[in-house]
Amino acid sequence: MQTVYVETSIVSYLRSRAASHVVAAARQLLTQRWWDEERHSYDLVISQYVLDEASKGNPTLAAERLKHLKGIPLLEIVPEIQEIADAILA
Repeated sequence: MQTVYVETSIVSYLRSRAASHVVAAARQLLTQRWWDEERHSYDLVISQYVLDEASKGNPTLAAERLKHLKGIPLLEIVPEIQEIADAILA
């Protein structure tokens, strides 16, 4: 089975308020369909960065995002990943 890294935008599209912009609405719909119908075909993984980012913002939406991420295995953070993440966040 293939492994898929679930980054924050996936759970954000799942739990964000309905978008009025057609492109954003389409992304929400496609993400919801993939989550409901396809995700079970993959081994999902996340990182602590995803958990940290998903927990920010509106507390109700953050709780819903974290609920979707519950039980997905965390990748080990090695020093090289820490350096890349720090550079991106800077």
